[in-house]
Amino acid sequence: MTLAQYIHDHTTVTAFAALLGKSRAQVHRYMRGENLSKSIIEEICRATGGAVEPKSFFEVSENAA
Repeated sequence: MTLAQYIHDHTTVTAFAALLGKSRAQVHRYMRGENLSKSIIEEICRATGGAVEPKSFFEVSENAA
């Protein structure tokens, strides 16, 4: 599951940003795959209870390429 899917299904960007202690703008960047570090990916995975896995940030969609 991607971060965008998780937020859409379970929460809001505002609430998720508050949970992480980040801004809404920063969460939108994470959803686009921007500004990601290993530590923030781990934090997102923990915050989602494992629903969002690290590999979801690296999967290529079939429409890309």
